[in-house]
Amino acid sequence: MRSFVHAATATATAVAVVLLAGCSDGGGARASRSPANGRVASPGDFNGDGYDDFATTVRPTSVSRGPLPSRLAVVYGSARGLDPHRRLVVDGPEDDYAGPLLRVDLDRDGFTDLVTARWAHGGTPDAERTGQTVVLRGGPKGLGRPRTLGGDGLTALATGDFNGDGAPDLLAAGNTRRTGTARVLYGPFDAGTGKPARSTPLPRAHGTQHGKPTTDHDQAPSSATAGDFDGDRRSDLVLTYRQDAERDPTATAPADLTPVVHYRGGAKGLVRDSRPEARLIHALETADGPGEPAAGDVDDDGIDDLLAPGEGPVVRPTGTDGDSGGNPARTPERSGGLTVVHGAKSGLGRGRSDWFLDQSAPGVPGEPRGDDGFGATPAVGDVTDDGRPDLVVAAPEKGHGGGRLTLLPGSGLGGKDGRYTPPTSDPEDEDEGKGNGRERAQTIDLDTSGVPGSHTPYGFDAFAPQPPLLDVDGDGHDDVIATAPGYGRGGTGGFWVFRGTREGLATTAVTRFTPAALGIRYRTR
Repeated sequence: MRSFVHAATATATAVAVVLLAGCSDGGGARASRSPANGRVASPGDFNGDGYDDFATTVRPTSVSRGPLPSRLAVVYGSARGLDPHRRLVVDGPEDDYAGPLLRVDLDRDGFTDLVTARWAHGGTPDAERTGQTVVLRGGPKGLGRPRTLGGDGLTALATGDFNGDGAPDLLAAGNTRRTGTARVLYGPFDAGTGKPARSTPLPRAHGTQHGKPTTDHDQAPSSATAGDFDGDRRSDLVLTYRQDAERDPTATAPADLTPVVHYRGGAKGLVRDSRPEARLIHALETADGPGEPAAGDVDDDGIDDLLAPGEGPVVRPTGTDGDSGGNPARTPERSGGLTVVHGAKSGLGRGRSDWFLDQSAPGVPGEPRGDDGFGATPAVGDVTDDGRPDLVVAAPEKGHGGGRLTLLPGSGLGGKDGRYTPPTSDPEDEDEGKGNGRERAQTIDLDTSGVPGSHTPYGFDAFAPQPPLLDVDGDGHDDVIATAPGYGRGGTGGFWVFRGTREGLATTAVTRFTPAALGIRYRTR
């Protein structure tokens, strides 16, 4: 039987544990708090108390069994920030919460819901695991119990309003974990059954790429990113595909595999638009297949941009590798970089020239080194509360896998010719509202002064920000939650909350908690 753990306490001790079948869904006050009565859902706030809430998945391990199914955990915000004592943990013994965590007011009641994918075992050791999309309804008491949405065999990948009718839609992968096509579930969704108004296969991806014919993919996308890249109030979509090594470990990617596919939203739904795909493939290229992009309005023009992590420039080591044999320099490596493909009314990538950011750009702190992975998990928000978007990216492999996050304030994101412009400290600019004169680019890792903990000498902490940026203390500044799943040799893990301030991210009074503080133990027998 699945368990549903919801902890809330006025002191710091009470923990309520109830069975899933008997748990309230937290939606008792919805009728009086609907959009018709003036309530609009805040994407970060599940319970409507004015503080954003944090959602994550944690994969514990067992000494005897190895990795266990991922647990779904939510920590609610408060005036003091995230409070691990006010939490929700969904802990099914065979359920694996491995899908993206999508925030959307699916039933349009004024409370943000959480939609994600759950993989359930078929009941026998050799049975294929079946994917399910589930929704946890938001309400004044927090998120409710998981409810299946759209039937078995569908796992949610992205959400948006693809046809512009005002009702949220979902993109889901079909069939099993190993293979399947994508389907579009168009809202509105029935509040009782969870069924969409209609469900259609994703339109066929006919066309050519690099002069070769493309065919339909017979596997689910590895990532799906939704954003309004042309400003028409309909969500567009970018899908990435990687060769499915789990399906056939010996296979190589076929020549006609299109690694990046682009769709534009329309009155009747999604329509394939291949025009920007060549530049998206180039921007997202890595040795392991395309990187996972994100969407956000980086240049503050009211239209979403695509944030594309890629390999970046070659880093050429000099000298020897330091061993007694005096071997020549290592093979050139890449340090990573982030390409911003701008949205425009004419379509994604059809307006301003792309921006490219890496650690060698003027004003970007840090020094590029091979395999840093700079540009990963990009997120846009307003950390400094100056009304302009700030950019946060990770370099998860920095320092032999120790990891680092970088904040680039919005006052430097308006540079020309694709260059990042360091924030100004000119008082005249402050008077004109162009900046506060004190914000600056920052790098933070576990060895930064004031940050609890320290990088372990063997590396592999994988310290990195976990999007989205959230205002968990309600002060108007977006905060950054970072995670380090490898901390403590993977047996401890942890989360760090960095408060946003006028000057950037505070590195004092940093909140840190572990999965154990949420009742999730990494190493059990």
